[in-house]
Amino acid sequence: MKIGVIGTRGFPEIQGGIETHCMELYSRLSSIEGNQITVYRRTPYLNEANRNHKYKNIRFIDIAVPRSKNFETLLHSFLATIHAIFQPYDIVHYHNTGPGFFIPLLKFKNAKIFFTYHNVSYTQKKWSHFGKRFLNSSEKISMIHSDYVIFISEIIRSEMLAKYNISNHKVIPNGVNLPVLAVNSEYIESLGLQKGKYVIAIGRFLEEKGFDYLIRAFVNADISGYKLVIAGDTDYPTEYSGKLKSLAKENGIILTGFIKGEKLKQVYSWAGLFIMSSFEEGLPIALLEAMSYNIDVLASDIPANHQIGLDPDDYFKVGDENDLREKMMKKLTGRKEHNFNKFLSERFNWDKIALDTYNTYKNYINSNET
Repeated sequence: MKIGVIGTRGFPEIQGGIETHCMELYSRLSSIEGNQITVYRRTPYLNEANRNHKYKNIRFIDIAVPRSKNFETLLHSFLATIHAIFQPYDIVHYHNTGPGFFIPLLKFKNAKIFFTYHNVSYTQKKWSHFGKRFLNSSEKISMIHSDYVIFISEIIRSEMLAKYNISNHKVIPNGVNLPVLAVNSEYIESLGLQKGKYVIAIGRFLEEKGFDYLIRAFVNADISGYKLVIAGDTDYPTEYSGKLKSLAKENGIILTGFIKGEKLKQVYSWAGLFIMSSFEEGLPIALLEAMSYNIDVLASDIPANHQIGLDPDDYFKVGDENDLREKMMKKLTGRKEHNFNKFLSERFNWDKIALDTYNTYKNYINSNET
């Protein structure tokens, strides 16, 4: 099959849940004989480390767009769709609602349009009134004009089926790879950290991630000897990201920036606790990654986090600094040993997810051949 992929900033080594999803999914699909995959990337996120990375049977089309909260995704998706019109794709797969606005431009082609719904974007605080209206319209267009819709969670599917009458749909979740734990610790030592004596949080610097109230809860907790590490950054400077960095600096919080590979492995491997303070998620890959390292975890009690199926004492009231502080202190003074490997292998296995996606492609195409 010839597959075009629109809606990701690109991969590898690019921050974002959709970026991780696409890298794990398409690197596996490309290994299946006969598959040829084209991924449309955005040049602002490319550098010497990732620009020329090679994957078997994956072609990258790199499109120059300005790095902009308001226009980057829109312009990139439009240009990628125009390019896709002239390609002999069997499938064009769009990821999330912003890019899906342009799906109707491909309806006169023979390619089947797949759409993966990762999260409900128009509720995010970063968007203006116009941005939220646009994303709401894009959702409707994506739902109505896609040939097949994949939801990453049952929660999102239930919400969308209450709004739209669509016939071809399925839940295929995000996944996680089971890692080999780090042996070395020179990176965390360079940050002034001791093994087991720090709390980590990971994600982009968006209001929805709740890092500001996490910092306040940590600072007010009675947990001497521990440090807080936040791994991630902003895609573009915002008022919120500036205030967050200032708040972190004032309180001695360690910001690593966006890290991958050995550095991220070390940060996960030696952590004492992982916290996800988000107000909104689709199906959180960072939480799954933390669990894959068998770290004790504490997550906000939003539906997206509850669908993971943690124990009741692994959740706190979202946005509640006091509850987070108390649960954090309890966790760090009575830490539990975990082994999530069997649970993750059964429910969130990328190999199974890739095979499920491939079979969904193949079965839909075979059933609609004319």
